[in-house]
Amino acid sequence: MPKFGRKKSLSDHLYSKPVIAVLVVITGFLAVSVFERYQVEREMSARRITAEAEYQALLEREASLKEQVEYLSGERGIEEEIRKHFDVAREGEQVIILLGEDEPSAPEISPESTRKKWYQFWLKP
Repeated sequence: MPKFGRKKSLSDHLYSKPVIAVLVVITGFLAVSVFERYQVEREMSARRITAEAEYQALLEREASLKEQVEYLSGERGIEEEIRKHFDVAREGEQVIILLGEDEPSAPEISPESTRKKWYQFWLKP
């Protein structure tokens, strides 16, 4: 406790309860703000990783499409696509069409043939 007639020093003011309470409140606000920034940084980092993966997939797709365009711009690619979609042949070629074998269908069983009559229960099969 300060004595009468003695001035309070700066350290006495800094270590007073109201100043310490204000500093604790300010520290709390700073801690909350830093934590929110941390969460935003983590979210942005995850989004960046996802975007980079999508970018790599798109680069691979672009390379594949360029390769396909290059192949289809040639005479051989055009001919292959025409043959794939239409039944055509060059002069002197013969076309053979193979038909798959039809699978034998199971005989249909009518509900009446599967039901037993009431008196067949007592008879031995």
